[in-house]
Amino acid sequence: MQITKDRIVTIEYTTTDKDDQIIDTTDNIDNYTFIFGRGGLFKVVEEALEGRYKGAQLNLTLTPEQAYGVRDESLVKQVPRQQVRVPAHDLVVGFKLRGNNRDNSTPITITAIDDDVITLDANNPLAGLTIFIKVVVIDVREASAEELKTGKVLPKSGRPSSVDVEFGA
Repeated sequence: MQITKDRIVTIEYTTTDKDDQIIDTTDNIDNYTFIFGRGGLFKVVEEALEGRYKGAQLNLTLTPEQAYGVRDESLVKQVPRQQVRVPAHDLVVGFKLRGNNRDNSTPITITAIDDDVITLDANNPLAGLTIFIKVVVIDVREASAEELKTGKVLPKSGRPSSVDVEFGA
């Protein structure tokens, strides 16, 4: 069966950086199953998969613009230490916070700490990276009416899956 909009597609994938370090993979976990054409993947990956069949293998290179975006240095801020409301034991480089604005919640990473100032970075940690994705199409099937209505893939048992996974942005 051919991959087209609203079909259920199951893939295996491995995403790496330029040094062949694994960023994300389905190895050792369940494959990624999604309703095709509903934004569950990077746009360029969906475009490459469209029209393919079970067994297809793809090796894709995504620029930062096609993947997690270009780093934006305006998203890096230095703030007075007392303004960061985090327990002292959590105040370490790499700690993830959530910043809220009117429209959404933004992940923020502590990237530096000194006596008076903490540096916060609201860029996606993978922003600015060219990434490489190896994809294998494991299965393609028709979606059920319930799957199309709810936007959720049902496992073969017919009950909703308890785990939602997002791949891409």
